[in-house]
Amino acid sequence: MIHATGNLLWRLCRITFGLVLLALGIFLSLPGIPGPGIILIVLSFGILSHHFHWAHRAHVYVKQKWHEVLDRRTNTSAKKESDHG
Repeated sequence: MIHATGNLLWRLCRITFGLVLLALGIFLSLPGIPGPGIILIVLSFGILSHHFHWAHRAHVYVKQKWHEVLDRRTNTSAKKESDHG
């Protein structure tokens, strides 16, 4: 009984922390407010993805886009090096 209550409390803390990070990230993403808003949003998706399907889908989407940007950047820099060589 105590173990189940501890697990439930831990889950509630993770969900609360993830939602607070999401709200803070959205706030910091507003124009004119400096801060790492996008990073906090991605972190919150990572935390919440363990508990919510919508957060898991968002986390996978953001990771996919991030890898596309990195691949595009790598291909562009490799092309520039071959043009100069």
